[in-house]
Amino acid sequence: MKTCLRGIRAVGFDLGETLLTYRDTPLSWVSLYRAALTSVAGVCNSSPIEEQFLAAEAILVEYNTRLNPRIKEIPAEEIFRHILNEWQLPSDVLPAAIEVFFRFFQQRLIAYDETCATLTTLRERGFKIGVLTDVPYGMPRAFVQHDLADGGIISLIDQLLTSVDVGFRKPEPRGFLALAESLGILPAEMIYLGNEP
Repeated sequence: MKTCLRGIRAVGFDLGETLLTYRDTPLSWVSLYRAALTSVAGVCNSSPIEEQFLAAEAILVEYNTRLNPRIKEIPAEEIFRHILNEWQLPSDVLPAAIEVFFRFFQQRLIAYDETCATLTTLRERGFKIGVLTDVPYGMPRAFVQHDLADGGIISLIDQLLTSVDVGFRKPEPRGFLALAESLGILPAEMIYLGNEP
C-alpha cells in the first residue's frame, strides 16, 4: 500500500454511492419524480393538472444525466425555472420549489458504515481529503454541505467541489484539476475514488 501511494498527498472522493447514499433511492430518480413534484406543488400552493405534471417530468428527464449524459453542468435554478413556467407560477417560489425537491431525497441519506473510519484513518496518516461530486439536477452546494453534515463527515473533508462549482461534470478534467488546486497540491499528488469508471 505504501508503495502504491508514494508521492500521493491527497485523496479525492466522489460523494454519492461512494461515501454517502440515499437509501432505497434508484440512481435515476425517474420513478420518484411524481412524488417529489407533488411536494413541490404543495409548497408552491399549486395544483398542476396531469399535463403539467407530465411536462415537468419531461423536463427532469431532459436533465437526468443517467438518461442524457452531459459534460456542461446546468444549475437547479435554470431547470426549475422551466418547470415553474410550465406550471405558470411566479419566479418568487423558485427557492421554495428547489428546497422541497431536494429535501425530498435527502430524507433518505445515510453514510456507509466504513465511511467515517476510512476518512479518519486517511487524515491521521496525513492525507488531505477532497470531494468532487457531480450533483443531480444542478443541486446547489448548500444541499451537498447539508448531506456532509447529516452524514457526520463534514469535519473530515478539507475541500468540497460540486459540478455546479466547476461548471462541468466528470470525466471532464477541469473538476479534478480544480480539486487538486483547492487542496494545494499537484494533480499527480492526488488519487480519486468513486463508484463509476
